[in-house]
Order: sequence, then C-alpha cells, then structure tokens
Amino acid sequence: MGKKKNPQLSTFIEGELINLCIPSRDFAKFSKWHSWFNDNRITKYIEQGVYPNSPKKQLDYFDNLEKERITLIITEKNNSAFGVISLSFINLSRKSCDISLIVSNDGNARLRPYMSLEAMALMTEHAFNKVGMHRVNAGQHIKLSGWQTRLELIGYQLEGLHENKFVKGIEVANTMSIAIIRKNYELIIKNRNGKLWDSFVEMKSRVKLIPKVPFVDKLTKFYETERLNYYKKIFLL
Repeated sequence: MGKKKNPQLSTFIEGELINLCIPSRDFAKFSKWHSWFNDNRITKYIEQGVYPNSPKKQLDYFDNLEKERITLIITEKNNSAFGVISLSFINLSRKSCDISLIVSNDGNARLRPYMSLEAMALMTEHAFNKVGMHRVNAGQHIKLSGWQTRLELIGYQLEGLHENKFVKGIEVANTMSIAIIRKNYELIIKNRNGKLWDSFVEMKSRVKLIPKVPFVDKLTKFYETERLNYYKKIFLL
C-alpha cells in the first residue's frame, strides 16, 4: 500500500483553536486514524482496543459509515489531525442523538484539553443549530470525572451513575451518563454571544472557577450511602 503523508482535509466547522474536518478515503487509508485505536493510553476508558485496528479496517469503517452518523476529524490549525468526534443515533422525531469523542496523544499536549472541549462545543452547536436536536447524550467511564466537570462548562449535566456497566477484559467499572438539553444550551449561548465556546481566554478562566467538589463526587457519595441503604432494606424485606 502506498503512502500519502498528511492527506489534506476540507474544513466543515471552523473553530478558534481547532477545525472539524470532513474525513476522506485517503485520510482513512493513509493517516494515523487507525492507530489511535491501538494505543492503550487512548482506549483505556473506552470499549475499543481489544482487537487490533488496521488501515484496511479503518477504510472499511469509512466506507460503511451510517447515514445516521456525522463523523468529523479534529485538526489543529496546521491541518494536523489528532482526534475524531461524531454524532450518532440521530433520531429526528425524538430530536435526540449521542455524541462521542476520541482524542490521540498527537499535537499540542498543553492545549489538548481545551481543544477537546472546543471540539465538543462546536459539534454540540451543530447538533442543536443544524440538525435540530433538543437533546444530546453521552456516557463515559467513572474515572473521567475531571473531563466531565469541564464538559459542564458547555452545558452537559450528570444524569446518572451506572454500576458495573463498563466491562473490558478483566476490568469492571462504573460509568456515568450525561446530557445537554436545548433549554440549558440556549441559556448558555445567551450569556456568551450565541456560542458555547466564546473564546479560549474566557474558557480558561471558567476552568479555574469549577467547584472544588464536583457534582459527580456528591452523587457517588449519595449512591454509596443513601441509595445503598435504601435498596438494601427493600431487598431484605
């Protein structure tokens, strides 16, 4: 298989720190896209990574992308790709969908957390403004609570904890479900000149103001005490 270095991608959504670009067959075939799912540092908290991925498998994935999914490649401003973000299970009648994000260890490590947050903000805006969603859902490993608290800055609320839902190899762990609804989306953009992500400077300031005790810790404590005791009494009736 021949090699093409850095296949150029067309920008679909332009951001401040990053762009969301349209994947191509050349990108699927010649880029490092497939390798992100072979890196344990990336796949540690997601279901992928059990079976090795390859350029051919990535090309097959690209060729069979569902019509109900919007997949975009996250690039730095120099067109260097470092992640992928998608909307899936798009239900136009229920006006809801899921969002997911995979970010590699390539690129600017210092800015990567903010770039990831901007990618989520841009794709969420697209879901509400262009696709017409009223609700965007996501779920993640319990150990990603730090990422969850940053997502709260763009409207994603914690909705529940799920015991032993993550199973991968010998690991069994809890997960959390989060979502943003249109009401909260509109509340935030009204305060930020119509954007979830208004600027890097403003977002950096907001991150410093995140509560010391995140809501996920409070809910976990409730689950481990009040919830546990409540159901234990019922189960032993």
